[in-house]
Amino acid sequence: MSSVSIGFSAVRSLDHSCFAPLYSLSSSPSKSYFWPEAVGGVFRRWKDGGSGRLLVLASAAVEESDPGMDYAETNWKDQFQKDFERRFDLPHLTDLFSDLTPIPSTFRLKKRSPSSDDYVNGYLYREQYNGYINNDDRVLLKVIHRAGPRKEIFFRPGDVNAAIVTCGGLCPGLNDVIRQIVITLEMYGVKKIVGIPHGYRGFSAEEPEIPLSRKAVQTIHLSGGSILGVSRGGPDIEEIVNSIQARGINMLFVLGGDGTHAGANAMHKECNKRRIKVAVVGVPKTIDNDILYMDRTFGFDTAVEEAQRAINSAYIEAHSAYHGIGIVKLMGRSSGFIAMHASLASGQVDVCLIPEEPFTLHGPNGVLRHLRYLVQTKGSAVVCVAEGAGQDLLEKATGTDASGNKILSDIGIHVVQETRKYFKEIGVPADVKYIDPTYMIRAVRANAADGILCTVLGQNAVHGAFAGFSGITVGVVNTHYAYFPIPEVISHPRLVDTNSRMWHRCLTSTGQPDFI
Repeated sequence: MSSVSIGFSAVRSLDHSCFAPLYSLSSSPSKSYFWPEAVGGVFRRWKDGGSGRLLVLASAAVEESDPGMDYAETNWKDQFQKDFERRFDLPHLTDLFSDLTPIPSTFRLKKRSPSSDDYVNGYLYREQYNGYINNDDRVLLKVIHRAGPRKEIFFRPGDVNAAIVTCGGLCPGLNDVIRQIVITLEMYGVKKIVGIPHGYRGFSAEEPEIPLSRKAVQTIHLSGGSILGVSRGGPDIEEIVNSIQARGINMLFVLGGDGTHAGANAMHKECNKRRIKVAVVGVPKTIDNDILYMDRTFGFDTAVEEAQRAINSAYIEAHSAYHGIGIVKLMGRSSGFIAMHASLASGQVDVCLIPEEPFTLHGPNGVLRHLRYLVQTKGSAVVCVAEGAGQDLLEKATGTDASGNKILSDIGIHVVQETRKYFKEIGVPADVKYIDPTYMIRAVRANAADGILCTVLGQNAVHGAFAGFSGITVGVVNTHYAYFPIPEVISHPRLVDTNSRMWHRCLTSTGQPDFI
């Protein structure tokens, strides 16, 4: 694996596990990877017209090349930069309502001046500084929009009827985000705030709204779950938008994963089609940490921390038994970030199995042969397996859940059964214990790190809506909080790069060989 320094993003590389430094990334000779197909957009008057260097965002690379881009042309870099800018241009209410006039922001903080006269956020002098984000400010590639409050807003707070909805499964931090959205809305002066109960199903007529205020949400972050309830599926998009119109909602905050965001984007398009002034803003919620471009999503840190309890219990059971083997199944439908990070953090895992890394159970290089070696040499073993790993070894399940996710076969039970069968066949006693802490992990309250992340995401979601953006989501990328067009983050899941240093660190920690 070599390191290549480049100035533009059309790269032949892939690193889904984390963002590479802005001046380099890992290069793999086996495949060519390019950015996803462009998503249309328009340039607005505050678009940065500079020709600054387009640097690398490794984890956004995908296994497809843009058929419209000719990389043999001498000016392909300029073409790629323009295409990248077009894809990440944020949808805005002024795209639909050209005569929409902004007003001065009602968002205020008590202290709004920097502690020194140095260059701060683009303002050279103390009297010019007001703490707002300049519309020309970008956090990466001179393209990605920085999140935060703007000096001008496109909604009068007294006219805002805001709604919050939580969809999909539970995740630590949902109440934290709800709480912070409500608090920030009230800081703008919004009085009408409601929660939509039980996900998109709550837009049906029989579900009453839940009134929200700072008093109502003051302590909800101390508990797990969602005070609004969650569900998968719901009415079709036209019915949901009909409900939005009937309720007079003009600011909608959607908390959910890629399926939920696909629905939010469809609502945004339908509102545009009907020429309704509604700001639809998403907050990515996936405990698996598999959203494109994002350093991490809320709930992930808590999940890794809580997974330590299950792994430690499996280790104690295995270490205390004669030829004990502890098997823990963790979340991770298509990406193994939780399993990888939990294995690294615990230091007690001997085998880590993730969806991105193929493996075999049987044969001279199989997992079971290695477990036999561990039992005979150290007396016990601990296995951590992500729920989406090894699906090719199982009889494929059919159908999808209400969110459109493919139903997975249970790899955890399969590994347990095959392990018991194998050791019985070879005549070696083995005491196999199995732990699946999925629902215990999802239901806990957010830890400190996730609590902070949820707070900032909730605040920036409100700032984005008041700034007039719609069809966007908010996240943290390369430590910067930023806004993204929804289509860019749901095209495919972010994956662990098995050539990355983080995965190699995990292999070093477990000491496992290749299981192929």
